[in-house]
Amino acid sequence: MKGIVKKLLIIPKQLVIKPLRAIKKLIFNDLRLVIRNYEEHDGELSTCAIAFFLLISFIPASLVIISLLSFFYKSGDMVTFYLNQLKLQLPSINIERLVAILDQIVYTKRYLAFIWIPFLFWWGSLVFDIFERVLEKAFRIGESRRYWKAKIRHFIIIGGISILALSFTIISNFIAIAKNSDIISFIERNMKTVPVLHDFIIAIGHIPFLLSSISTLAVNTLLFFTLYRFVPPKKLDNKSLFQGALFACFSYEVIKSLFSYYITEINDYSSIFGPLSTIVILMIWIWYTCFLFVIGAEMAWVFFENRTVSYELDFDSGE
Repeated sequence: MKGIVKKLLIIPKQLVIKPLRAIKKLIFNDLRLVIRNYEEHDGELSTCAIAFFLLISFIPASLVIISLLSFFYKSGDMVTFYLNQLKLQLPSINIERLVAILDQIVYTKRYLAFIWIPFLFWWGSLVFDIFERVLEKAFRIGESRRYWKAKIRHFIIIGGISILALSFTIISNFIAIAKNSDIISFIERNMKTVPVLHDFIIAIGHIPFLLSSISTLAVNTLLFFTLYRFVPPKKLDNKSLFQGALFACFSYEVIKSLFSYYITEINDYSSIFGPLSTIVILMIWIWYTCFLFVIGAEMAWVFFENRTVSYELDFDSGE
């Protein structure tokens, strides 16, 4: 009887100690290795290179998306819709200042969207070129793909990820959209003949916002995992890639909340940069996103290395 009681007491203790040990190892061992690898692989240079090309591609990509949709809806409505979608992925920023400017550009120059698309794909392929170089370093890949083979692959990935990101972003953020008054009024103006949809959106608006955050985390993790999985010439195991992507995206959500609190409660960027505060915050956040992308890749390698060492130890002990 005493032996049974002792075993029952050991089980809860193990359930507590094992996660604590894993967290301790992650903080004091794995993160230390990640930072060391980040420095050895010129992570700062890679982060800045990705951020530079993403920043160049961001505004044209936004204008192309809004311009194409403005053929079906009012450009002002689409600017508001798109920027509110974007706001869910960014820290707390004042996007209203961008609405009027983008609306004017889209309304007068929207036919140029068809000219921008080829250039946008080319700039996007440059971003993926850097992605591939960064992941080759992080995953210890010695041989790169041939130039045009890599380019064609990048074009295909850009198209696939664009469709995937658009679909899952709309799905994952549907709850947050339902809570937004501008989006509700947009749907009411354009879908008056579908009263069931309006009632459905109102009902969804009462669902806790936490569910939207979790779904956003899941979508971002899937996006990072897709990049880690298909961009480099060689792959790690899927579990390591997923763990690295989850670590990067969870850190993304945590830092986004902390950064939002900082720029709203502690340091008001608008008092320093004035009308440019939104652009400055956007630039900073793009850099942080690129930094976490590189860190996530390095973390995936550390997980892969730990799993390989553990497997070898188990194999040796089995012999």
